[in-house]
Amino acid sequence: MSPEAFMCNETDANGNTIKCGRPSDIWSLGCILYQMVYGRTPFSEFKTFWAKFKVITNPNHAIAYEPLSNPWLLDLMKKCLAWDRNARWRIPELLQHPFLVPPVPPQLPAPVEQTCTLLQLIAKSCENDSKASTLCLQLQNLLVHPSQVSHEALPVCQYQKLLGDVSALCLQLQEQLGNSERGTKM
Repeated sequence: MSPEAFMCNETDANGNTIKCGRPSDIWSLGCILYQMVYGRTPFSEFKTFWAKFKVITNPNHAIAYEPLSNPWLLDLMKKCLAWDRNARWRIPELLQHPFLVPPVPPQLPAPVEQTCTLLQLIAKSCENDSKASTLCLQLQNLLVHPSQVSHEALPVCQYQKLLGDVSALCLQLQEQLGNSERGTKM
């Protein structure tokens, strides 16, 4: 229970009647998070109801938080478990908290784009091998336009053959690279 839930029908320092509501729900969320993270409630060391009542209603009591690997989770719990209901974060603030909305890492090129670029480089290095060039173009088309590929257009066995050919091409390129490296070392 939140501090204000224990003190319903009382007044705060400003003379306002203390009511339970969303801030009390946020307190409960903080208790649930605390339980999930630490495996116990924030006031588990106090065994009797009256001992819990005393610490929860005491504005000077500091809840013990153990260090966490994620500082944002710790911060979120502290925002939810602020003793003063007016200092406790509201739902819109919590929904924008970095723990719930992590920063977006810089965009890396899409894997399809990287793969297509790699296939173009392979095709260019295999200019003299028409089969390898055609294979690269087929793969590139398959990656760029997967929706245009239907099972009616090519049976599954042809896709399997295509993948087998790609595997053979990769082995061939690996061998060529190995030979060229040995040639430069000599």
